[in-house]
Amino acid sequence: MPRTLTAFTVLLLASLSALRAADRVQFNRDIRPILSDTCFNCHGHDEKQRKAGLRLDLREEALKPAKSGEVAIVPGKPGSSALIARVLTDDEDDIMPPAKLHKPLSKFQKDTLRRWIAEGAEYQGHWAFETPTLPTPPANTDAKNGAIDAFVGARLKTEKLGFSPEASREVLLRRATLALTGLPPTPDEAEAFLQSAIRDPQSAIESLVDRLLASPHFGERMATPWLDLARHSDTAGYHNDSLRQTWLWRDWVVKSFNDNKPFDRFTIEQLAGDLLPGATVDQKIASGFMRNVMTSDEEGIIEAEYLNIYLVDRVSTLGTTWLGMSVGCAQCHDHKYDPVTMRDFYGLYAFFNAVPERGKDGTRTLNPEPRMSVPSPGQTAEIGKLDAKIAAADRLVKEHEAKLDAEQIEWEAKQSGESQAAGIAAPFDHFPLNADGSGRTHDGQAIEGALSGRTDFVDGANGKALELKGAGHIDLGARYDFEMSDKFSVAAWLRLPKGGKGGAPIGKMENGTNFRGWDIEFHGAKANVHLIHKWPEETIHVRAQPDLPADSFQHFAFTYDGSGKAAGVKFFVNGKSVPTTTVKDNLTGTIKTSAPCVIGRRGGGESPFTGALNNLHVTQRVLGAGEIASLASSKTLEILAIEKSKRTKTQQDELRKFFREARATDYIPAKQAAEEARKARAAIDAQIPNVMVMSEMDKPRDTFMKVRGAYDKNGDKVVAAFPAFLNSSVKYELPETKPRLTRLDLAQWITSPQHPLTARVAVNRFWAMLFGTGLVRTVNDFGSQGEFPSHPELLDWLAADFARDWDVKRALKQIVMSRTFRQSAAASAELLARDTENRLLARGPRTRLDAEFVRDNALAISGLLNPAIGGKPVRPYQPPGIWSINEVGGGWNQQHDDGQYRRALYIYHRRSTPYPSLLTFDAPSREVCTAGRPRTSTPLQSLVLMNDPVYVEAARAFAARAIKDGGSDDASRLNHAWRLALARTPSPAERGVLERALSAQRAHFAADKAAADALLKVGDFKNPNGIERNELAAWTAVANIILNLNETISR
Repeated sequence: MPRTLTAFTVLLLASLSALRAADRVQFNRDIRPILSDTCFNCHGHDEKQRKAGLRLDLREEALKPAKSGEVAIVPGKPGSSALIARVLTDDEDDIMPPAKLHKPLSKFQKDTLRRWIAEGAEYQGHWAFETPTLPTPPANTDAKNGAIDAFVGARLKTEKLGFSPEASREVLLRRATLALTGLPPTPDEAEAFLQSAIRDPQSAIESLVDRLLASPHFGERMATPWLDLARHSDTAGYHNDSLRQTWLWRDWVVKSFNDNKPFDRFTIEQLAGDLLPGATVDQKIASGFMRNVMTSDEEGIIEAEYLNIYLVDRVSTLGTTWLGMSVGCAQCHDHKYDPVTMRDFYGLYAFFNAVPERGKDGTRTLNPEPRMSVPSPGQTAEIGKLDAKIAAADRLVKEHEAKLDAEQIEWEAKQSGESQAAGIAAPFDHFPLNADGSGRTHDGQAIEGALSGRTDFVDGANGKALELKGAGHIDLGARYDFEMSDKFSVAAWLRLPKGGKGGAPIGKMENGTNFRGWDIEFHGAKANVHLIHKWPEETIHVRAQPDLPADSFQHFAFTYDGSGKAAGVKFFVNGKSVPTTTVKDNLTGTIKTSAPCVIGRRGGGESPFTGALNNLHVTQRVLGAGEIASLASSKTLEILAIEKSKRTKTQQDELRKFFREARATDYIPAKQAAEEARKARAAIDAQIPNVMVMSEMDKPRDTFMKVRGAYDKNGDKVVAAFPAFLNSSVKYELPETKPRLTRLDLAQWITSPQHPLTARVAVNRFWAMLFGTGLVRTVNDFGSQGEFPSHPELLDWLAADFARDWDVKRALKQIVMSRTFRQSAAASAELLARDTENRLLARGPRTRLDAEFVRDNALAISGLLNPAIGGKPVRPYQPPGIWSINEVGGGWNQQHDDGQYRRALYIYHRRSTPYPSLLTFDAPSREVCTAGRPRTSTPLQSLVLMNDPVYVEAARAFAARAIKDGGSDDASRLNHAWRLALARTPSPAERGVLERALSAQRAHFAADKAAADALLKVGDFKNPNGIERNELAAWTAVANIILNLNETISR
């Protein structure tokens, strides 16, 4: 992938300060950048694209005659070298580079090439592909703080420059705090540091750095650029951009940096944590790094095509993240500039071609497989309790079932015709009421009852039915004299006449004032059950909500559990439970009575029943739902009538269920307890977050080179292998016990101390994070198209030192503690003109904050910041309609709790619609691996700071904080606000500007109270009591100015 390096020429001039006659030309520093930018595309590594048979990236090839017979380079003889003739000619047909490339060489570049050939045209191996050694720091009296300052000081000396003075303590405090935590120092932290620095400046700075590195916010700050590399998002990316759960992996990254996990372990666990022996949950979570790839759930996609896309992305991400190279260029052909072949690319591809995943991820609501559930400690404890409860209940159920199975055999053998006809388990009382003269039984024994009044028999349910016309009834005497603590059930087939009065089909109740006893009574078609000690105060009165259908037989039943509560009364119609209404629930005394139990009315003659009934059952227990259902149907009767050996499995299961519900007083509660525990377990399972992880197939897929990168055009078969051009630097032997290389081998190869790229790439990113620009400006490209280091020996020293123990915090501390970092960022006009980008490091760093930290900084200054670490993503203010282009996931439901004030790291990240204000400040969409962000300065950024509700609300809270905590006068409050934002006191000129602005805003809002009201309504922050609205509005406007300062959003 050719790219123009016009900026590189500027850098070359700055970094070299023009080659002097006494300087010897170096190939890596001076020549390779020229050849890579202008020559290697046609005369480099890619054999298929090579022109005229000329190869310039290898000395032995460059010295050979080309197809034309010309020799491009004749060492010591630039006048005989075709290369020099071609770059100096004016002939458009012969000039190199060709005019059509629009890359003419400058006079300086031409002279450099000529001098190089005159000096012997010595080549060097590419600097980044050779294992860094620990060079001896130069002796330098200016450098008092270690190797970093020694290397920088020596370079400055050659440039006839020196270090700038140390920055003020206030600047150092703010610079270090923002650099290492992404948050500003608090007033208390500032005061403590400044007081300590008076006594011992060096010790104070070291204590400050140690405290910042130990802060839990350090991990959040370090995680932000790492999430860019990992292309981390809360959504899938392609098609619907479906939602994912990825926050567990993000939290692992934060914790790893806070725990100072060695960078080699940090790497190994992310590339192959699942393959480590005895892999822990955390190590498996870590392996999700490569699962952050964008995936699709679109119907109709070609799965092989998308699986290939995912694998290509992983190889490219690996190359950018750890190798600092654009290996993705070799997907379709050998790399044009670097020694990365297609075979190298697909050798890396094969490492990831053993993950059991699909091209279509198959879900829009869950993470695609492979994934892992990760319960919290609280959830784990609750699950353990529930699992124990389920196991105990299951054991009890099995014990009951074994006993009940034996009892059922005996029960079936003993069932009388009467019992079988009933379809419920004995004992019970059954009143067929069918006029056969022998139908009143008590477990097969005759029951005496006096039939009185006008009765008739009509066709009913399951035979004849007794029709009562208001006068007929059957007196059962003293039976069913229940107590309020007794369990009992009543069931019957009933037919109510349309428009009838209803009445009591059965009851045992006194006449008079108390109505003590019990009954079932219909008020029209509405069923009521009464259990009465004294009417109406001390009673249970429960009413069925639905009417009983008239003019047809319906099965009605009620049960009472002896609890003395209305909740203990249940109604059933045609075998199904129906809802009830509690009219009265205050039973406090006995319901026993001397009144007789009567079928067809209450015991004392009240409420005569009009209608028909038969197959009345009374039992002194709570009938099970299955029994009542059986009474309402003939199913159990039919099963019992079938010879046992001829019953189907379904019939056997139904009979078994019926018997267990009917007879087992302990079985049902045990079973219910198990079911309830399982439901509770399922409810917890539904809340347990899951995370995508890597996994390995027992047999990996075959891997083929893809002709021109096409997913369906297979070339040579390859196996997992390391890039050949690095084999001379990193020796890695496959253990004899392993049949093939795995991702774990890849991770161990990358973290070998001999690896030439891993440590260099890492420490260069640390440097770029702290200084704004890396020692290698091209943080994502250490290849031939990348920049030569501004301080190559310093880079090698940092890399070799880092690879000794891979200690991230130690590496950062030595940079932040250096004199180089602690310099003032102020520069003279001469220095700015000579070194605009501070590549010589003659002054301290000054950079705009990254997008996330711009927001975090404003929230912290205002006092709104919620410092909670980790957890699910949050949804703060966002312009309406942003998610409307893709509503999968439920839209953007803004939070209104303090979650909206959490750090930007935790904002819900959607690839198709990234959070707008972060995008404005150059945050990436994370569709692909991103190694470095641009830092733009645009009017839109100022508009965001002035108008985005996040910053308007922050300004209002900031204003309230300044008024409440800053003192009683404007000057004190302005000083306090300035210190909160910038950790220093404003100059008289700065304070004067603020005072004039405050005065103007007071006048404005005094004249336009509606504008003040509108301003103070932005956001959820509650305006504090005691501050006049126009005054708060004026201070809000001033606070907004402070938040919008370039100094505020820079460090």
